[in-house]
Amino acid sequence: MALIDVALFILFLALYTVTFLGGVGRALAAVATWFVVTAAAALCTGPLAGGLRDVFPVLTEWASEFLAFLGVVVLVGLLGVWGSLWSLRAAPVVTRRWQGRSGTFGLLLQGVLALLFALFVTVTLAMVAANGIRALPPDAFGLRLQAELDRARLVPLLNDVQPWVRRIAIDWVPGDPPSILEGTRS
Repeated sequence: MALIDVALFILFLALYTVTFLGGVGRALAAVATWFVVTAAAALCTGPLAGGLRDVFPVLTEWASEFLAFLGVVVLVGLLGVWGSLWSLRAAPVVTRRWQGRSGTFGLLLQGVLALLFALFVTVTLAMVAANGIRALPPDAFGLRLQAELDRARLVPLLNDVQPWVRRIAIDWVPGDPPSILEGTRS
């Protein structure tokens, strides 16, 4: 089993568990935050990467896109997490009532939302990692990472889900998405 498979499995399991234990309200907020973060990354990464290359001309395209993607995800993600925590604190009674009376349907909804969030985030991160690894220069480090990526068994399964993730959060954004979010094309 490749190290990438282990990392992806642990990431999926951790995201699912944390999201499921957070309840329906937080799971909905997490899915909405993922959508906003991914759409903002698709919209802002390209121009921000171009600006980074203008300021730091030594940056390669993949490095500037990765830094820009990371900056957008951290900024928008933190705003989304802060907003969801604030909104759930502002209405704690409604959230507690929903969790207390939801029963079997609420538990099922909570599981489905946690599954969607964990799957979407894992597929998105696998897409970014695979595209970043493929863009590395063909030195010893880049070739080793490419070999690990080729050896991974979960990456091809996640590649099958990438078109759905792209359709949901990336394709409708105006302009071309950055190469780090391109995913695999047939």
